[in-house]
Amino acid sequence: MNYKLDPQMQLGYTKIRVQDFSKQKAFYSKLGFTIIEETNDLVKFGVDGRTILILTTEDGVIPRPARTTGLFHFALLVPSREDFGHVIANLSNESIQFTGAGDHIYSEAFYLNDPEGNGIEIYHDRPKSSYVIDEQGMVQTDTLPVDVQSILALHDPNRAWEGFPTGTILGHMHLNVSDLNDEVAKLYFDALGFDLKTNFRGSAWFISAGGYHHHIAMNLWNGRGIPNAPKIATGLVSFSLNISSIEELEKLTANLQKHDVSYEQVGEKVIVEDINQNEMIFEVQQLTTY
Repeated sequence: MNYKLDPQMQLGYTKIRVQDFSKQKAFYSKLGFTIIEETNDLVKFGVDGRTILILTTEDGVIPRPARTTGLFHFALLVPSREDFGHVIANLSNESIQFTGAGDHIYSEAFYLNDPEGNGIEIYHDRPKSSYVIDEQGMVQTDTLPVDVQSILALHDPNRAWEGFPTGTILGHMHLNVSDLNDEVAKLYFDALGFDLKTNFRGSAWFISAGGYHHHIAMNLWNGRGIPNAPKIATGLVSFSLNISSIEELEKLTANLQKHDVSYEQVGEKVIVEDINQNEMIFEVQQLTTY
């Protein structure tokens, strides 16, 4: 039987390198995060005391060049459509500028950028029973118009705005990559044990564990063969994936060894890097339940 990644896996946090630390810190505070910890060059943001976003800076940070690999967006999943309406309405009242919205069949989402161009999605999921599965077993997706008025109608003006609601998590990561080839497939499917859930017109893969529509998306929309962003550029540094037990982490490391994939292990953390230098940190953590 082929190895499968822990079906209970959830994403943990994403770490982003920024150029204007104070401006980015102010933006994400206004967006609805709580500061959990901070130093002169690092701040941890989260919900319910759980870190979802880490901003870091250093001397010499440069803007990420156009048409390079890196972050397309990170996605914040709220627990319900009512919570979704609450967040979108209050961010609109805070003069947060959205760049778009989409009904993806399995979810509804709004999009925005931070001051340095890092993409952000805020979304809620429809039940798994609403997934549309095609004859190949793939989850169908699209970008259809969102019924904005019905979402805003869920907003209760008597409900206080205290930032992202309890239960908000990092739902998925979406990356600009240089290729979707056999090397990428061998790492993500054979070694890491993800499942391909959607192949979107040959230009994007949506992959997951445990039958979810996607925990990671990878697209070629900046072009095939694009270079990696410089290590000192703004944007994605790493993201974490929470594993339910040490036994599941040991299964992962055994399969990485089977497929001759290099990794670094630090205690109950396993760090893997893909061909585009995307650093994934698999660690044993308590999972969020709704």
